[in-house]
Amino acid sequence: MSKQCFLLFWCILLYSSLLTAEKTKSLYFGYITTLSGPLVLSGAIPVVDLALELINERDDVLQNYTLNYTDILDSKCDRTTSLDNFFQLINNDTTYVSLIGCGCSPATIPVAEISHYWNIPHLAYAAGADILNDRSRFKNFFRTILSFRYSGASLGQLMREFGWRQMAVITQDEILFRQVTESATNIFEDQGWKLNDFVVLSGGNPLSYFEKSNVKNFRIIHINAYPNFAYKILCERYDWSHVFVDYSNVV
Repeated sequence: MSKQCFLLFWCILLYSSLLTAEKTKSLYFGYITTLSGPLVLSGAIPVVDLALELINERDDVLQNYTLNYTDILDSKCDRTTSLDNFFQLINNDTTYVSLIGCGCSPATIPVAEISHYWNIPHLAYAAGADILNDRSRFKNFFRTILSFRYSGASLGQLMREFGWRQMAVITQDEILFRQVTESATNIFEDQGWKLNDFVVLSGGNPLSYFEKSNVKNFRIIHINAYPNFAYKILCERYDWSHVFVDYSNVV
């Protein structure tokens, strides 16, 4: 009888150890974001960590597995750097079940275009470019942020709501922002409103807008750019507050 009890206890112990071993088996996803450059998204890291904690605490999600990520790579909101990051992940010894990345739209687009060749689901939370809606081109790409497709329509709704007739738009020369301005231009033309578009190269000086001769003619200004551009313009507007009285900024 004692031998039978010992055998039963040994079987239970072995089974429990196997369950524990299975529970600690890890699945990894790649994590590429923008930690430097025109759009800094390091503030989202604690949110990702919290989501992982909530997922790993549940028994009905990924049973017998724990979800983790390896090193966080910095795309710098740059196309080439982002691709280098992606191939760095692909060529190491870790098998990735998915990818979160790659920060801003310019860094995300080239990776989203090829990630399906490795059958890797690609999830983004900060890439809003309308072009990423093309399922034939970005086959394994998904995102938790709305497309910027509707930003132009939102500007049109503001114009109707407040009875405005004209607006100036300072546009950073990136595909994400150019598409917003193009959409807004079509809406303004249809409604007979006036849109004054000023395009600034990403490496240029957005404050050159204030050198325009008609700058005082537009009381409503939409800043269609990344935060590092927008901050400069808003600070300049504050310095000119004695000149720009009753002017509004739409960011």
